[in-house]
Amino acid sequence: MIKRVFASAALLSAVLMFTACCGNPNKQNNQETVLQDRLTPYPEEFAAMQTCYEEAEDDHGWKPLCKWQYVDLDGDGIQEVWMRDAAEEYGAFFAVSDGYFSMIGLESERFRPYTRETRDGKGYFCKSGSAGGPSYYTEIVTLQNSRIVQRYNELQVYEDVGAELDGQELSQEEITAYKEALPEAREFEPGEWNILDVTDYDRVPAHDNSAKDDRIIMDFITEMYNNSLYVENEFLEEHCTPRMLQQLRDDYEYDGEGYANWDFRSENNDSVGESAVLNIEKIDGRYYYEAVDGGWKFRNILSAFIQDGIVMFDGITVDPAYPVFIPSYEE
Repeated sequence: MIKRVFASAALLSAVLMFTACCGNPNKQNNQETVLQDRLTPYPEEFAAMQTCYEEAEDDHGWKPLCKWQYVDLDGDGIQEVWMRDAAEEYGAFFAVSDGYFSMIGLESERFRPYTRETRDGKGYFCKSGSAGGPSYYTEIVTLQNSRIVQRYNELQVYEDVGAELDGQELSQEEITAYKEALPEAREFEPGEWNILDVTDYDRVPAHDNSAKDDRIIMDFITEMYNNSLYVENEFLEEHCTPRMLQQLRDDYEYDGEGYANWDFRSENNDSVGESAVLNIEKIDGRYYYEAVDGGWKFRNILSAFIQDGIVMFDGITVDPAYPVFIPSYEE
């Protein structure tokens, strides 16, 4: 039955697949578990988590994960890592302990995570929700000693239910027995989020400008954005350093050559409506401008200085720690 159920929802096949970095519960090392005694994961572990998240085939957001906290899913004293983007719309859970790394599962606006009571030294990451139309998806990952030991995937389409356990198809009797044996579900109780600085500072070099120049530059940024001056190549070539022009060329996504002038806007750069700077502040030699873009509120970081009386932009990047406001659309 499961083949028929999954075939009827082929567009969801990626939901049941994980990238190689997510780990195989049947290929774990036998290294003795060591309790964590540090306050934060290592930088290379954060980098690995971000890469794994970005390469996942499941639905995930376009903002980097920049909030994190520890959660002990299986009660063994070894903390798993829960990460989210700034707006807390998407996230992921990771098992990160000495000698072991695996992505436990992803969360999205449709699939919010929950857990279950620990039992026999086992803990659970769970998510379920609508998978489109009449389809309902459930995922349950079992952990023990902070390692993934089992992964259950279920897809229900109308009354037809199909499931797999570690990639092996289950009969209806096996599905019922598995679910009846599960402990009680319980909601996550998030603690305080730690903020991870994932800003790409290499894109925006700092400049030591005077207070007078700061005022001129911030006024110019407001004029540039409010009047959409950045859409004109002549403007960019006059007010961007060779370094930034190359950056805009590298960001250009289409055939041929051009400048990615949308870097000055929100990441929803096809929106229409009001465009206006709301606030600008200088932080550590860079200019952070908060603006509205057709209803979307965002913040970008600009590198700038004055040369021969002309404001020159020297780099731009999004502020990944800013919780982008996305308007709801009403018909």
